[in-house]
Amino acid sequence: MNTLARLSLTALAATAIALLAGCASHPELRPYSAEETRQLQLEALQRRGLSLDDYEQQRRVIQRANDLPVVTEAADADPSTKG
Repeated sequence: MNTLARLSLTALAATAIALLAGCASHPELRPYSAEETRQLQLEALQRRGLSLDDYEQQRRVIQRANDLPVVTEAADADPSTKG
């Protein structure tokens, strides 16, 4: 095998390893926070092209839903609420 073929094979192998390593190191997925979810909902609402009255009505619904208390698993673990 000549030098050019070895060099090409080495470069191809290095590229394949780098490509496979890059595919394996994708970021971990995480759930959206409540604030991020609300922001995404408002952005989607703006893109819908609603009339001003419909937009304001649906925006208030999103804002009210954001003001509701959030139930977490920590609240379920409270021994005073178990009977």
